[in-house]
Order: sequence, then C-alpha cells, then structure tokens
Amino acid sequence: MSASSWKRAAIRAAICITLSTAAAPAAPVQAINLGAIGTIIGAGVQYASLNKQLSYLDNEGRDEFMEQVKAQYGVNYDPQANAMTARVMENLSRSVAAIDPSILDKPYNYFVNNDTSFNAFCTIGHNMSVNIGLFEPLNYNENEVAFVLAHEMGHGQENHPIEGVKKSMPLDLLASLAGANGSAAQLGSAILSQIGTANLVTKPMEKEADKLAFEYAVGAGYNPGAGAALWQRMLEKGGSVKTSGVMELFNDHPTNVSRRDTYSKTLTKWSNNVVKVDAETGMISIRGKEWFAPADTASMSGREQAYLVAGNLAAVYHQNKRPTASVHTQGQMLYVGPQPIADLSAEPDPAAVTARLQALL
Repeated sequence: MSASSWKRAAIRAAICITLSTAAAPAAPVQAINLGAIGTIIGAGVQYASLNKQLSYLDNEGRDEFMEQVKAQYGVNYDPQANAMTARVMENLSRSVAAIDPSILDKPYNYFVNNDTSFNAFCTIGHNMSVNIGLFEPLNYNENEVAFVLAHEMGHGQENHPIEGVKKSMPLDLLASLAGANGSAAQLGSAILSQIGTANLVTKPMEKEADKLAFEYAVGAGYNPGAGAALWQRMLEKGGSVKTSGVMELFNDHPTNVSRRDTYSKTLTKWSNNVVKVDAETGMISIRGKEWFAPADTASMSGREQAYLVAGNLAAVYHQNKRPTASVHTQGQMLYVGPQPIADLSAEPDPAAVTARLQALL
C-alpha cells in the first residue's frame, strides 16, 4: 500500500477518536498487552503500522484530522462562546509555552461544536473542541471555562490521547484481524473504529491533567479558586445538566467532590497555607481564623463564590505572607491594595466584612 493510501485510511478511521474522556463503555474491553500481542502471528507488524498511522495523525495529518472532527461534530458560531474560547486559548497557550515550549512547535487547533452536553475534549494532534453546552451551565464564567480548557490542554501536553489509544484497544480484535491476515491499514481502521467503546483516559491521567490545569490557568491570570468553584457549581447542579466527558462518567475517574477538594487544597497551598475554604459552609478563613462566608446571589451560590473570593485573596498572600497593603472599598467592591477581593453588594453588613479582613490581614 502506498504512503498516500495508508494516510487516507488513517484519516478516515481516526474520526472515531473523539472525547479524551469518552462515552461510558457498553462492555469491558481487554487492553493491549505487548507480551500477549507477541503471541499473535503477525501482530507486531500491524502494531508498528498503527504507531505509524497515529504518528501521522498527531503531526503532519493533524489539520486534515481536524476537518474530519469538525464534520463529525458541526461548527457552532455563537459569537460569545467563540470569542471566549479564542481569548482563553490564546491566554492559556502563552501560559503553557512558559512551562512547556513544545507547544510552539504544535499550537492547538480549536473550535466550538454543536453538542449541547457539558464537555470539551482534546484529541490526537492537539485538536481541541468545546461543546456549546459547556458555557450556559457555567454562566459564561471565563475563569471556570479556562480551567476546563486548561485541563484538556494538560491531556494534550502529556500525549494522553495517543496513550489512551494504545492502551485501550480490544485484544480479541487484534487477534481476529491477525488471524485473517488483515492488512496494516485494515487493522488500524478497525482499531480506531472501536475508540467510542473504550475508556481512553485513566484516573492518573485525569489527576495529572487537573494538576497542570491549575498551573496553566493561574499562569494565564485566571482566578486560582476557579477550579474548585467549577466543581462546586457542578455538584450543586447535580443531574440538571446534560453531561459527557468532563463530568463523572467512569467510576475509575476522580469524583466531582474529590476534584473540588483537590483544587481547594492546591489553592490553600498556593496562598502559602494562609487561605482556606470550608467545603460544607463556604466559610473563608485566614490562618485558621474565620473571615466570612459569602451570601447566595441569584446567579451563584455562596459556596461557589467562596472559592472565587478565596482565589482573589490567595493572590495577595501568594506574593507576601504578611501583606502591608490597605484594605479598602470602591463602591461595593472590596480590595487589598490594587487586588480586587469580593463584591459585597449582596452582604447584609459589608462594613463588618471589611473590618474583619483588616483585622486578620
């Protein structure tokens, strides 16, 4: 088979590689085991061809693959969602480049798709897509959207999409094709067609992507508390949001509670272990002393707000454990020096909140 033929075969087949956290598997599949593959006649040749095809999709064929993904999911042109996605991806890409310059050699392709479920995904070739259904449940909160996209970029930077393909292929499918003397292109096509039924992202991969998301998003200037706030919001929404991928679909993935709490602990550590949020009450404390618990508003619960307020305050303590900047208000906004901390318009006694912060600072 010519080089151009197997490339076309790879592109046709790979459209089935979509969500980095795919739909729940219909039935368990046996993952590739290189030792077991060695017992299958000719499987080594097919596996080498699969690697070649995946390399093509991940590099010189990635733009062609992106067009296939767009055709599969449809392109959504909502102006607010597209503008926010472009802004977030530009900011995050700069942040990633400061940590991992390899992104400069393969910048991300991205688009907003028509899927109304709550999700975003990164697939082979640094190709990313954001479901239109991601934005409304987050009330178009850019800080929280940024953490979702930063998580997906974490998958991309660590090559999780390709790792997932290689680890999750059905061994019985490999065996049947090898026994039938199937060509390398047929093997690659058949394997890639099974992606939708395999769990491509493991719990360690998810934890690694969450860890990187904090670094990327905070490095881009987004609120350090937004990761915890995001998962608090989704916990409160429960089953009212149609979900896939980003949400808890696999029992071997971190739970929404554990993700919120891990981000919260990371936030506290980032603040030099000064700022902490009580997950049950939303009470923000400073060096173990209670400050205040934000009140609910029409658009956001007090507990979700608590993580965002704590994120703003953590920025003060990240720079200096003993800040000397003044606590003051401008209108209903509370500041420490130039750093905005909290909108106190919903608080019954904003003066008390301000005075308490000054006493604890």
